[in-house]
Amino acid sequence: MNFPFFIAKRYFFSGKTKKAVNIISFISMMGVVIGTAALVLLLSVFNGFEDLLLSMYNSFDSHIKITSNEGKSFQSKELISILEKEDEILYFTEVLEEKVLLKNGQHEFIASIKGVGDNFCKMTNLDSIIIDGENFDNYKSNSVAVLGKGVAYHLSIGTGNMFSRLKIYVPNRENNTLLNATNAFVSASVLPVGIFYNGAEYDNRYIITPISFLKELLNKNEVSSMELQLKDKSKMLKVQKKLQSILEKKYLVKNRLQQQAMLHKILNSEKLGVFIILTFMLIIAIFNIIGSISMLMIEKKKDIQTFWNLGVRQKSIQKIFLTEGMLIVIAGSVFGILLGLLCAIIQMKYGIIGMGEGNFIIQSYPVAVHFMDIIWVEIIVLFIGLIASWYPARVLSRRLIRN
Repeated sequence: MNFPFFIAKRYFFSGKTKKAVNIISFISMMGVVIGTAALVLLLSVFNGFEDLLLSMYNSFDSHIKITSNEGKSFQSKELISILEKEDEILYFTEVLEEKVLLKNGQHEFIASIKGVGDNFCKMTNLDSIIIDGENFDNYKSNSVAVLGKGVAYHLSIGTGNMFSRLKIYVPNRENNTLLNATNAFVSASVLPVGIFYNGAEYDNRYIITPISFLKELLNKNEVSSMELQLKDKSKMLKVQKKLQSILEKKYLVKNRLQQQAMLHKILNSEKLGVFIILTFMLIIAIFNIIGSISMLMIEKKKDIQTFWNLGVRQKSIQKIFLTEGMLIVIAGSVFGILLGLLCAIIQMKYGIIGMGEGNFIIQSYPVAVHFMDIIWVEIIVLFIGLIASWYPARVLSRRLIRN
């Protein structure tokens, strides 16, 4: 067995003669345990929020979205013929979006209307976020709509009343006389059959209808985008690159991450900020090891003198206490990771820490453990621990040997 490791292991597991040294060693290890556990747990909470937000957006965001680089809308026949030849595509649907004025009695609201094709409900989790009524798949008429909860609130409208119809107004593009207010808008009415709840950004913005209704209202045979669902979402980047090379510069092909690029940047920035702050806290906790090793070396100065008289080199003596410090760090990081994972699992299963009073989508803090986060935490802890252990082992050992 390696001599420095053998002696360091003896020092680590055996009790110290002075109680103060035992207390300082215990405190230094507990600092590593608590700091590591806090880092693991808070990163898991951020992962939970990230997964929750992305799952909410994924109810509307397809794996791949294709839009035109040459205008707001485009003819879809050519694009459909290309997509039908791609084996990796499970479903695709036409989408047409437009800003509209909604009116229910005396209540008015400006929203975005999203006309979708027949495959839209198969591609998304629309049924899972409908909190009242149902989607429009079960209706033969195309004059039906599913409203965001916020839109329905502003319009004071609900579902289930056949006589409660929602008026939709859009600008009449064929009217060239701006002063003629009677022909400035075209309108139609829809029956609200469902209300969905998917976060404020969608709830306060969208109303969803069959695309045939919106095309008829706008007198337009074009689409705003084509949305695709793949058979295997792990091939999303590969399919995106292939489609972009086929379609060239005429179309813009975005994957699911690019559709919410700003959200991903915000989440990653917040996570990085918290990681850096907690790392500084961890540095403070781990640097207790300097005091622990220093006290241990002072206590073991007779052993150091004996090792020196027996011919043990200075580097080997330094390695003894460097190894001692790393054993404290490794043991503390392992227990800390296990403690953090245990707390995360308990929170995932039982939801002990709630979100407090308020109208939240979830009742307790979401948690998701990512393996790479654990690896990064361990690397950071070991790196900081190596620096904290190296300094006293190198500097103090020289002084004790000289004395």
